[in-house]
Formats: sequence, C-alpha cells, structure tokens
Amino acid sequence: MKMDSIKKKVLECLSENYAVGGSLERLTGENLNYLLTTGGGEKYVVKIVDQDMPPEVVEMEFEANEYAVSNGFLPEIPKTVQNLYGKIETGIKIRKSSENRLRLLTFIEGNFLEYQPDISGVLLKNLGKSIAGYDLAMQGFDHPAAHRSHRWDLVETAQHRGSIELLEDPDKRGLLEWGFDVFEQVESALESLPWQFIHGDMNRANIMIRGEEVSGILDFGDSCFNPTVCELAICLAYIMMERDDPLETAATVTKAYNEVLPLSEEELAVLLPLVCGRLAMTIAVSLSRREIDPDNPNWFDSEESAWTLLNTLHGY
Repeated sequence: MKMDSIKKKVLECLSENYAVGGSLERLTGENLNYLLTTGGGEKYVVKIVDQDMPPEVVEMEFEANEYAVSNGFLPEIPKTVQNLYGKIETGIKIRKSSENRLRLLTFIEGNFLEYQPDISGVLLKNLGKSIAGYDLAMQGFDHPAAHRSHRWDLVETAQHRGSIELLEDPDKRGLLEWGFDVFEQVESALESLPWQFIHGDMNRANIMIRGEEVSGILDFGDSCFNPTVCELAICLAYIMMERDDPLETAATVTKAYNEVLPLSEEELAVLLPLVCGRLAMTIAVSLSRREIDPDNPNWFDSEESAWTLLNTLHGY
C-alpha cells in the first residue's frame, strides 16, 4: 500500500476516534510511527503496531509511565491520549490482510541525544543521574508482561549466538564469539543481583535533551524485568560508541548513576561484560535481519559502531 493511502487511513482514524486532524510526517525507526501536527500547531506522536505487539505490553507501558510520573520522575515521558471511548488503543486496518492498533501520544520537545555532536561531561553526568532516577522511581512496579521473552532482553543475549554462523570473516567471527563469551562468563551471576522493571533500551535515540539536561525518555516497548544494572549497561553500550575515550565516558555516567542509585561491587563487576553482551546482541540481530531485508534503512544504524566498540574493548 502506498504511503499516501496509509496516511489517509491514519487521519481518518484520528478524526473519528480522537477528534483531531492535521498533517502527518513519517518518523524514523523500526516501527510505523508518525508525527502529527494539528492546524493549531499542537504535536503528537502516532504509533501503529500489529499483532506482534501484544495488547498487554501496551497496557504495561501505559501503567509503567503513569507509575513513573506519580513517583516524581522529572524528565518527561510521553502520555497516552485516550480515545473518545476511554481506550488507550484504537483498531485500524492498514492492509486487508492485517489488523493494526493505533496509539496517540503527547510530543516531547527537545533534541535527540543521538544528534548531539558534542556530548559534554556535564551532559554525561546528567544522563547517568536521569537513568538512575528512572530506575529508582520504578522500584516496586511490576506487570506480567514485563516477564515475557523478547529479542532485546539483555539477560537472554545467548539466544543470538547462532548468528555468528552468518559471518564469513574469521576475524569478525572470533571477535563476536569473544563478545558472547564475556557475557556468558557472568550470566550465572545475574540471578543473585537485584532485579526490577527497567526501560530496557536507554539508547541515544530514545533520550531527549535540552541544553545539558535530559528532558525526556521515549519508547518503552522493550521494557522488562531484569537485573537493575542491565539498565545502565544498555545505556553505556550506546553512549560509549564513537567516543575517543569510551572507558572514561562509561566511568563518568556510572559514577553519576551511582550517586543516585548505588550499585554493589557485584553489580559493578558484571557491568562491562553486560556491555559486551549488548554489543554482541546488536551485531547478531543486524546479521539475522540482513538475511531478511538487507536494504532496510532502519535496521543497521548501530552495527558498525558496535563492531568498533567491541573491538576496542577486546583490546583492553
């Protein structure tokens, strides 16, 4: 179906179920998301999912975000706009062969950390404190959907090890094997660490900034119940990419995180192995996706940087 036809269906759904309209702009990323700008200049994010996204996961996101705000978490979190019938999702048929669901979310002003050309030490400290603040706010929250298995669950990194076979380059195979090996050396220790509900994908594309401050956190679709330290490890895996001083960067963010939510010696001991696991997972997922659609513009953004950082860590 042509993009114009999809936009028409989305606008019809928004008009009928939310009494809003305006212009739609496709957002980057893996999913079918749009920026809606109304005639009055108000902005919203329109998220469309299919059957692969269980309704209970959407319910979990809604309840988790409400919980974070009620516990005083300060950076903004997108709020779900309920439709005219008091529902957080609305059915929409994008194609004849599929059933989709639409959500309308408030828009958070700011710049993506991903596009910040120079990430200062002050911003790194505020990043660590903000992520710790989120984890602190979410202690005590739980939901059945947070205990599901999914592709990006850091604890389940080993599920991707088979993708090593897709590599022909022996040097790259060896490096990726090393990344998985380092993770698996600490895998058994994770069970005894503190666990909680985490965002699960604190990468630079999901963090909004204004100046030197974190202004918002986006995209809670990978939220899950994990060792608390996994939250920080995932953030570090992405913030260390393309840095001349990746270990110093990690130390700055970790120290700031630790000031808000102290980590035990056991948690600190598994931190870098978890970073290696996330990098190995990122590469492995890209390899498997390339077998499906090698030209997808949204699937391989982090792959090259993940290879570079994994190689750097291997050299230490």
